[in-house]
Amino acid sequence: MTLKISPQDRQQILIDWYRRYLFNEITQGELLLYLRKNILGLSQQKYAELVGISRRTLTDIEQNKGSQTQQIIDKVFKPLGLKAGLTLTHEHVVHKLFE
Repeated sequence: MTLKISPQDRQQILIDWYRRYLFNEITQGELLLYLRKNILGLSQQKYAELVGISRRTLTDIEQNKGSQTQQIIDKVFKPLGLKAGLTLTHEHVVHKLFE
């Protein structure tokens, strides 16, 4: 069941939740879980099939368990318009970015 969200709303949700991730308010797993459910409206099984990984691997990522490769992380975030990469480690610099 894909949710009916306008492109503008989808973009704003993505920005808001990614910002929360950058400010260390949520984990990578929490980000994925929220976006999978609330933007795409997909179950773990359907999403795992979509990105070509096992449901167990998806569960581990969403629960911040295991040590998946960057390739796997890129696979699971690609349908959401995200990929693994460099992020700023100093929160004050992240704040500057959003000013």
